[in-house]
Amino acid sequence: MTTESLGVGHVVKSESPTIPPTNHTSSQVVASTIPDERAMGERILDVRDFSVDYGWGESAVRAVDGVDVHLDRSMVLGIAGESGSGKSTLVYAITRLLRAPGVITSGEARFNLGSNEDGEHVIDLVTASERELRSLRWSSISVVLQSALSALNPVVRVGAQFEQVLRAHRRDMSKVERRARAAELLGLVDLDEDRLDRYPHELSGGQRQRIMIALALALDPQLVIMDEPTTALDVVTQREIISELFELRSRFGFAMIFITHDLSLLTELADEIVVMYAGALVERATARELYEAPRHPYTLGLLDSFPPMHGERTELTGIPGSPPDLAHLPTGCSFHPRCPFAMARCAIETPPLIEIEGSGRSVACWLQVVDAGAAVPVELSRVSASNASPSERVTEVSS
Repeated sequence: MTTESLGVGHVVKSESPTIPPTNHTSSQVVASTIPDERAMGERILDVRDFSVDYGWGESAVRAVDGVDVHLDRSMVLGIAGESGSGKSTLVYAITRLLRAPGVITSGEARFNLGSNEDGEHVIDLVTASERELRSLRWSSISVVLQSALSALNPVVRVGAQFEQVLRAHRRDMSKVERRARAAELLGLVDLDEDRLDRYPHELSGGQRQRIMIALALALDPQLVIMDEPTTALDVVTQREIISELFELRSRFGFAMIFITHDLSLLTELADEIVVMYAGALVERATARELYEAPRHPYTLGLLDSFPPMHGERTELTGIPGSPPDLAHLPTGCSFHPRCPFAMARCAIETPPLIEIEGSGRSVACWLQVVDAGAAVPVELSRVSASNASPSERVTEVSS
């Protein structure tokens, strides 16, 4: 039985059977980010076999395809990819903020609220009721949206927007206490209290984004989701906000999901990074491993699209072409029409997400499958300085 979520808070059951995993012939292990049976106490979010479509029936378009991700407490998970790769759709569907015609067609998203007298309190966000979701949003899970100017109410002063949040969720606070709390939150992001009396359009882009971050932290959530919060800002303001996020996470210990197309930014901020392409997860590794030793050609292309701040000057190559039309995906590997290392097999068969032996990282690329019979390019076989040991094994096979 699968679960379908229609829009915000609407859930129906479907009797269609769950499709079992494909039986691949490779001797490597088909990877999954599904954790073992250890206690969920270490893990705040566990997403399994998560798929999302836009539309219904034959006209449906698969926007997220069987993704598994997890996040431990106080850690930062980065989600990278070009526009249209499924990053925001995945997160908004997990939090049940995705509106129709977005439909969750399979999977579960278990959120761990922590332990109480009855043990661990874990809730599946996919099947949660609207009442349960209302109690979770903002107090346990908060979101910093992509455009602060669009997210903030343009005809309501900033202070009144803090007031609304605190009055709805902290009913025991007086008006004076709510004002003091709002001023305290602005102080956390280096803004003066007088900004509470301004309208959003009277503030700069960086100030609006800081206010969105302050609003997200108003109720001390366990998980904060950042949906490209620095995209429209200049590089100086970006750096300031990233530094503030570092400090706030160290101070309050919340977990974070950071969504961006800028992979170079994630390598500084995230503990672990997953890279998405055409709705699927193509690589997962720690931030340092991914930066120093990418294993998927798409990840390599993303890294090569940004100039390095240090070292020798190198030519920027980028990625040729454009992301595929999700309604008409190419056969085989979705990236093969743009891949400089594509083989004949790539156009025919979809590579499984496999775990690279002894490394704990995963990749979906035929070049990294031991039985594929292809030589791994030098660019995709480097060993990370943080993990330079024989246990990091990516077999190169002579073609």
